[in-house]
Formats: sequence, structure tokens, C-alpha cells
Amino acid sequence: MARRIYLILIVTSIVLGVYLYMVKETHSKTFLIFISSLIFMIFSMGIHGFIAHSLKPSLKGDIIVYPILMGALWSVLFFLFVFFILPVFCPEFLFH
Repeated sequence: MARRIYLILIVTSIVLGVYLYMVKETHSKTFLIFISSLIFMIFSMGIHGFIAHSLKPSLKGDIIVYPILMGALWSVLFFLFVFFILPVFCPEFLFH
């Protein structure tokens, strides 16, 4: 059941992101940055929750490897968000 909830979060965030992309001309840059950041947070929570509930407890038992891998995954997701997704919504975001 938990995996299904996290999949719903992932799909919802993707749908909201596509919708926001379609109506981006009607909103201010500040609003777009704030809402896209919230959508990224929902997507990130969904990815992390889905992975955490998909792994067997014996794999997560190694207390140092699991948090490092999840942190590395979040870092990659954040890099993609800042350098690829935000410039789509706000083209001058990186140059201010």
C-alpha cells in the first residue's frame, strides 16, 4: 500500500509539472519558482519513499550505505532540477 501512495505522489507531481509548464506564461517568475520547487519536493518524496519501501529490510540494514545512496540520489535530482527544470520555467533564472 505504501508503494502505491508513493507512486501516486510521483505521478501527481509529473502531471502538476506538465500543467505548470503549459500555463507558465500566465504566472510571475516568483510564483513559478515557488510552485516548481514544491512540485520537486513532492516528486523527491515520492522517489525516496518508493525506493525505501521497495528495498528489503536486510538491504537497508547496512546503516551507512543506505543514507549515503539516498543522499546521492537526492543530489542528482536536485542538480537536474536546478540546471534543467528551473531554466525551462524561468529562462533567466541562472543568470540573475
